[in-house]
Amino acid sequence: MSAAQLRRVQDAPSRPGVPGTTRASAAARATARPAPASRPTTDQRPRLRAVGAPEQARSLAPFAWGCILIILSALAAVLLLNTSMAKGAYERRDLKIEIASLHQERSTLVSALEANSAPNLLAAAATDLGMRPHETLRSVSLSAGAVLEPGAG
Repeated sequence: MSAAQLRRVQDAPSRPGVPGTTRASAAARATARPAPASRPTTDQRPRLRAVGAPEQARSLAPFAWGCILIILSALAAVLLLNTSMAKGAYERRDLKIEIASLHQERSTLVSALEANSAPNLLAAAATDLGMRPHETLRSVSLSAGAVLEPGAG
């Protein structure tokens, strides 16, 4: 008998008034060897079978390589991003310098234009070109497309 069957027999409640049902008598019966005729035959015994080899534990190498590749690709992405940002910063600095020089050039051109558009300088430039002042003033009508005489309205 197995140990589990022995425990069940020992733990079985005794029935009062029934002979041979006390715990002690049940334990004595359980420990007694069965007769040779009552032994289980080979058909009742569990059959032995071959057991396969246990599965080997998975290697951590693919996981470690995967983690290393992820980290390296992240570092490469950060490096490329940083490099492109630095390149953009240099281009921005160059553009700021160019804008500043263009502003300075514009301001010098505006001041030269204002200086050349003064009335006394315009008159001097006109006489240098051979122009002379006209004695009478006339107006131009854009809607009519004609030169109007003074006093005509």
